[in-house]
Amino acid sequence: MDRVLSVLLDVVTSTLVLALVSLGLAVVFGLVRVINMGHGAMLALGAYVAWTCVNRGIPFPVAVLVATVAVGIVGLVFEVLVIRHFYEQPFETLLISWGFYLVVTELIKLVWGTDLRSLPNPLPGTLSVGGAGIGNYVAVISLISAALLTATALVLYRTDLGVKVRAMIQNRDMALMLGVNAPRMYRSVFAVGAALAGLAGALIAPMFSIEPDMGTLWLVRSFFAVIVGGLGAIVGGTLVGSGLIGGATVVFALFSKQVFAQTVVFALAVIALRFRPVGILGRR
Repeated sequence: MDRVLSVLLDVVTSTLVLALVSLGLAVVFGLVRVINMGHGAMLALGAYVAWTCVNRGIPFPVAVLVATVAVGIVGLVFEVLVIRHFYEQPFETLLISWGFYLVVTELIKLVWGTDLRSLPNPLPGTLSVGGAGIGNYVAVISLISAALLTATALVLYRTDLGVKVRAMIQNRDMALMLGVNAPRMYRSVFAVGAALAGLAGALIAPMFSIEPDMGTLWLVRSFFAVIVGGLGAIVGGTLVGSGLIGGATVVFALFSKQVFAQTVVFALAVIALRFRPVGILGRR
């Protein structure tokens, strides 16, 4: 029984951590239909900014806030200078954002080097849940992820801004005819998505090694989580997709090596998309 509870906790925490990492990508893709391949670089940048702040003696919570704001500003500048000119050209935005990923990754190497870095665990220790244990920091990150998903859902379904956002998702042309300021909303959404990537990078930094290419695997996992979850289903799709990608990886890893388990999960995701191209909760 303890073994089952331990696996269940791993599934839940893996799902919520992946949802935290994927949320920024889901927000940008769900509203402005831009597959932001730079998401991984923004994640890594958030981790490095947090590492720098902590090593300058800044408390970790403040470092996370600084990383969130800094990466949000980077995303805003990128949107204003480049992305806003290509919203009607999805293939071009994909290539441009991938170029952004490559440039930022190389800049990270120039500024911080290529050595592996790490952040100390801000909340060491283990929390006992039934007969199973979960790290205190992992538990806090899971709660933060759940809170962010809840806050996003409240904004989308309980505010006037959320009405405009959902109108843009469901019928962009009609929303524009009704007076929605598309350029301002796109700019805000892209900046928020970048800030969420920076936040996620800073928060997961104590859990994994920090290195310039750390965003690559997370980008792939986030991309699959968002696509499998459903196009346009920002909260529900992100949670469902993260559960399938993150949770399934935990389960398969019980019977095989982590890399093989990840490969199997990605293969199953591709098969699922073959029969459901818009994702589980997506709309045509």
